[in-house]
Amino acid sequence: MSKKSFVFNDTETTGLNTWFSQIIQIGSVLTDEDFNVEEELNLSSKVLPWVVPTKGAYETHKQTNNLEDGMSHYDMMHFLKNKWLSWGKTKELVHVTYNGMKFDEELFRRQFYWNLIDPYLTTNANGSSRIDLMIIIFLVANFYSDKIKIPMDDDGNLRYKLEMVAEANGISSLNAHDAVVDSYLMINLVRLITKEIPELWESAIRTSKKKDLIASLNEQPFSMLAEIFKGQPFSYPVFPVAQNSKKTNEVLLVDLYFDPKDLFEMSYSELKGQIGRSGAFKKIAINKTQPIINVNLIKNAESFLDESIEVLAARAKSIKENEEFKQKLSQILEDDDKTWAEKNIVEQKIYDGFSSPADKLWMERFEISTWDEKVKLVDGFEDERYRELAQRIICYEKPEFATEEMLENYHNLVKSRLFTKGPWNSPGETLDQAIHKVELALGEEKDSEKKEIYQKLLDHYKSKTVQFSQP
Repeated sequence: MSKKSFVFNDTETTGLNTWFSQIIQIGSVLTDEDFNVEEELNLSSKVLPWVVPTKGAYETHKQTNNLEDGMSHYDMMHFLKNKWLSWGKTKELVHVTYNGMKFDEELFRRQFYWNLIDPYLTTNANGSSRIDLMIIIFLVANFYSDKIKIPMDDDGNLRYKLEMVAEANGISSLNAHDAVVDSYLMINLVRLITKEIPELWESAIRTSKKKDLIASLNEQPFSMLAEIFKGQPFSYPVFPVAQNSKKTNEVLLVDLYFDPKDLFEMSYSELKGQIGRSGAFKKIAINKTQPIINVNLIKNAESFLDESIEVLAARAKSIKENEEFKQKLSQILEDDDKTWAEKNIVEQKIYDGFSSPADKLWMERFEISTWDEKVKLVDGFEDERYRELAQRIICYEKPEFATEEMLENYHNLVKSRLFTKGPWNSPGETLDQAIHKVELALGEEKDSEKKEIYQKLLDHYKSKTVQFSQP
């Protein structure tokens, strides 16, 4: 495997609901390890029939061309999948997003799944890994604000949106909220970080995989956990103390400002009560970027601490050696394991289980088959989720090949999503509510650009009403 390359990814969407909103633009820029651009993707797709695009999203990104034009969503996601796989054949890819762990990464996963593609391409394919740059900015705000500026509002609260951080550091954010433009903002921001704080970016790369993050957390003397809470920076010296054997991505850190001698004497229930924001223990997910760095990588680290490094290191050592204490906390994590309510909607079933080897092969066959052959392959999926998604793909891509039963189910789905309230439009509106909202905005708005956006949205909404409101 060659040296690492980076893929900077951003999306624009129809709304903020990561379960049901659709990606309508993807910016994906491949660079070498020195951030020289090697290839750029600017992909867009037409809004899906059952999706009601939100007024707020289009006010932000202004991507109105995608209301009626663009490649199909199925084609866009398969093109992206093939491109990422081709990039990763000879390179170890690190996918970089901004707030991606909560938004863009979840969208990619779910919409790969919608289109019968492995959802875990950014973590499973050819040793690839991922970094959320916004989480790295939390570390900057806490320990390196003399190197890179994090802007503040009039009330003294930190503002860390991508375009705001870029502008504060002399990086133009003109045309921000375009997926490709935002990808280049990330590239330029990372270039600045590697110039001013190379140890921070090296640490981010080194901990971009789960096993490496675990190894880093266990390094002596201890790590620092950074956050921004209510606009203010906070940091804590931490050390790993337990891992959930049922959910191995869940790890418990102990805040070393708490004297372990006191913690060792606590009962099961008392320890359980210490898990949370103000308690001694902090729960993290090691399959996501974490704002953590070893204290030895922070210059003048003592200035950020309320205790000496020697005292905190001794506390970490005593915790590491107390196997009974660690086992008790592991048991607490396992006992506290939540059972989530069963989901009935196919989009919400993405995490109901990995696809079987047979279904993975069937997905590949489905992708390369002709449309008339695809129809015959639907019932060959072992998992009912994939059968339902396959039928939906056929109905919106090539309805002329679908059976009458498929089309009936499909039209019922579309009408339900457009005209009734449900998790698919929360936040958001039904089609009728969206029409009312945009008509009001058109009557009140003076700005010509916004009025044009509203009019195009209204035309889109009414077109869908005519097409799908019939019994």
